[in-house]
Amino acid sequence: MRSHQVLVNAPLQTVFDYVSDLTRHPEWSGGELKIEAVVPGPIAVGKEYRSRGQVVVQKDRPNTVQVTEYEPPHKYGIVANDPDFGKVSHLFTFQEQGEGVLVKRTMTVNLNPFVALAFRLFVYPWIGSPSMERSMRALKAKLEDHNHN
Repeated sequence: MRSHQVLVNAPLQTVFDYVSDLTRHPEWSGGELKIEAVVPGPIAVGKEYRSRGQVVVQKDRPNTVQVTEYEPPHKYGIVANDPDFGKVSHLFTFQEQGEGVLVKRTMTVNLNPFVALAFRLFVYPWIGSPSMERSMRALKAKLEDHNHN
């Protein structure tokens, strides 16, 4: 389990709405990512998305993503099913702090022991952590730039 957090100077509801719109994640998550809803309609637990993104050296890698938690404006969770890594879940929590919102992202990976070791020793320190930090900074920048809507 890995957590990253960032303080965003924007209203709670604005921050929650932006992060919980999965189709907008490519705007701040880095890499080449495309996400579309499988079925149109409001966000709810169980809603599914198709994503195609860059994983390490492989581009256009397909994934299915499902909303697992949706409690506006404080909690949003998704799980991605990756062909190799298995289930990767991301939980976002939103907590007001002064004028801003503390956004915390916790990633949990369910891997077999061999892959888990490789992930912990190599993939995460070199790719996962820096890219997660970058994406959280990009999220902050997007939300604090009032022209993003």
